[in-house]
Amino acid sequence: MATGHSMLARRLAAVLLVAAIVGAVTLSVMQFFDAFRSTVPVTLTADRAGLVMNPDAKVRLRGVTIGRVAKISPDGDHVVLHLDVDSDELSRVPADVTAQIRSNTIFGAKSVDLSVPQNSSGPNLRAGASIAADRVQVELNTVFGRLVDVLAKLQPEKLNATLGAVDTALHGRGEQIGQGLADLSTTVGALNPALDSLNADFRDTATVTNVYADSFADIARALDNVTTTGNTLLDNASALDALLVNTTGLANTVNSIVGPKKQTLIGALTNLDPVSQMLGYQAPGVSCFLKTAAGVLPKALPIFGDKTGYISLNAGLLPGKEPYRYPEDLPKVNAQGPPTCAYGLSDFNDPAHPPFYVTDNAAQPYQPRFTAKLNPEKLFQIMFGSAARG
Repeated sequence: MATGHSMLARRLAAVLLVAAIVGAVTLSVMQFFDAFRSTVPVTLTADRAGLVMNPDAKVRLRGVTIGRVAKISPDGDHVVLHLDVDSDELSRVPADVTAQIRSNTIFGAKSVDLSVPQNSSGPNLRAGASIAADRVQVELNTVFGRLVDVLAKLQPEKLNATLGAVDTALHGRGEQIGQGLADLSTTVGALNPALDSLNADFRDTATVTNVYADSFADIARALDNVTTTGNTLLDNASALDALLVNTTGLANTVNSIVGPKKQTLIGALTNLDPVSQMLGYQAPGVSCFLKTAAGVLPKALPIFGDKTGYISLNAGLLPGKEPYRYPEDLPKVNAQGPPTCAYGLSDFNDPAHPPFYVTDNAAQPYQPRFTAKLNPEKLFQIMFGSAARG
């Protein structure tokens, strides 16, 4: 009779344990999806939302997250962000709060940052209120858009024709032009005492003039194209000014983000140095491992159901390991050696098992046991002992 009550108590305890686990998992999932979170709606109007503004983006006040972006919808030339603000945080937000859409990095996800005026003393923000964004961070797509407009106005085909004409005019005539300039310099220096040489120089000058005459058509076309390019730049001066303004804004944004984190970046790079050295030391072994893994992958595809859709498993018994002993089995890092590609990594088609390396990594280095070992005490406990508790 006592055995029956004991069995019933065990079953009841098991049922209660399963129910407690299911309840805990359910509450965790509901907490993760904000099932117990109370929010109120607030709308934010901006001229644009930015490249990486998505639903569930954070809404911050003084750096503290007080809500999230529920939905983003266009409204003519503007965009409306529907915000869900925590009910218990709404009393801390004044009604005259302003908003900015920005990110911590140039390519990072956007968030809504609320700013409280210095002398704010009005009522608090209420549910259903509307806020206007006074600033959206300058992004690379704006700068690139201005740059594309400028490049389109420059007419690259005409610029290419101009450079081609200049190249044609000067190609193969460098020696002649250089000789002409040298002769001209000699003529100017010896003009008075060398009138006879002046006649020879005139003849040389005529030769050089003939060279320029042959190239005059190309030179005239080049000058015409340069004039067209200058007029195009003049006509698009406003676009160039806008490009410079956007570039300046981007530079200021990058400086405000990177400048305060200069020491952190330097520290991160310093900490990365030993890791890079270790990866460089282990590079031959890592390369060998990746190459071997790429070769083994086609052999592993059938095991993971590449053709059948089922995973193939092969189960077997392995000899038991020696029990852990304290403090003899405490780990010790004292094994060193260069990367190796021997045995299985060098030829994964070799069926032979590689030897076991015993290294100095414990007070008593681990020695694997490759044969079965009978444990009479555990066998007796399994066959005749009572069921384990707990």
